[in-house]
Amino acid sequence: MKILLLSCSTGEGHNHCALAVKEALDARGHETSFLDMLHMFGDPGPLSFDKILNHISTNAPDVFGMMYHAGAMYSATGVTSPVYMANIRHARQLNAFIRDNGYDAVVCSHLFPMETLTFLRRWERCDVKCYGILSDYTCIPFLAETDLDAYFLPHNEVRELCIQAGMPAEKLIVTGMPVAARFLAPMDKAAARAALGLPADKKIYLIMTGGIGCGDAVSLCDAIRRVPDENALLCVLPGRNEALRQALEDAYHGQGVLTVPFTDQVPVYMHAADVLLSKAGGISSSEAAMLGVPLVQTMVIPGVETENAAFFARHGLSFFARNVDEAARFADRLVYDSAAAARMLRAQSACIPKDGAAHIAAQSACLPRDGAEQVAAAITAQ
Repeated sequence: MKILLLSCSTGEGHNHCALAVKEALDARGHETSFLDMLHMFGDPGPLSFDKILNHISTNAPDVFGMMYHAGAMYSATGVTSPVYMANIRHARQLNAFIRDNGYDAVVCSHLFPMETLTFLRRWERCDVKCYGILSDYTCIPFLAETDLDAYFLPHNEVRELCIQAGMPAEKLIVTGMPVAARFLAPMDKAAARAALGLPADKKIYLIMTGGIGCGDAVSLCDAIRRVPDENALLCVLPGRNEALRQALEDAYHGQGVLTVPFTDQVPVYMHAADVLLSKAGGISSSEAAMLGVPLVQTMVIPGVETENAAFFARHGLSFFARNVDEAARFADRLVYDSAAAARMLRAQSACIPKDGAAHIAAQSACLPRDGAEQVAAAITAQ
């Protein structure tokens, strides 16, 4: 089969989700393409919607939270949303692209292309199978107004929320969250530290701010360092946020705080860590849980990340810190209380499957190992 995977670069998580499924499809011998729908039909310029959203998330997270909650209230009315209307602009171009390139199916890891495909299915001739992947642990605003062939969900609780929002139960398939195979590969802590040149004898606090570098990592580092600990090394991944990276280097000059430029070695850093302090992206949180690292969710962007953090905390998969002082206390507890860390790792293993329990499609006789492969199996079986 020839399959198009569509995402939007509003943060890295949606892209990672689509690329994980692409990886699984490629391994099965299918022909795939991955594209950012916001940039498919020319450069949108400095005021592109993804850049605006990323700017708000990084610099005014409370505004993003207000936008999210306003969207949730609007979505509950059942009235066609401005989000739907905004995403039909390139619908005919997308339809022509799908047809001209001979795709058999389209898989979306972001709401925006799901809205576009919904328009095409209602008002144009769109003969290919269309699927959506929900990469968060809640039913996001406006998802219920989309109409695709099936939706792949990370957990049964999310399925129930989608049903409550009015989505057809028969289209909602629980697969587990698709993550890249490199997050499933075993690696012991000593090997990871050796590979990264990190000291073997330190307690490593890994701080991740997401691909766009959200949150006040300087204040978080200050809170952790408030109680001096010569055995602690803070390792901060500021993503692509150069201003944040420079602020960290200016504040600490490498004294007990290691700032890592944007890297593709995130799984190795997770393996090397004693505790991870991270924002609550659906994909990054799942990656941490599948890999098995004690997790504190902090610097959370209000809205969907709040929902993700609440889900993880409710199931014992993380500690949800409302401020940097609480995050520091939680992190110290997980580093120095081995029983608390072990309980969390057991909960992660039990709740976040590497091999989803859902039946992807009627013809799937044998479900593969992980969420990404299950999504791949479902797409190619229907």
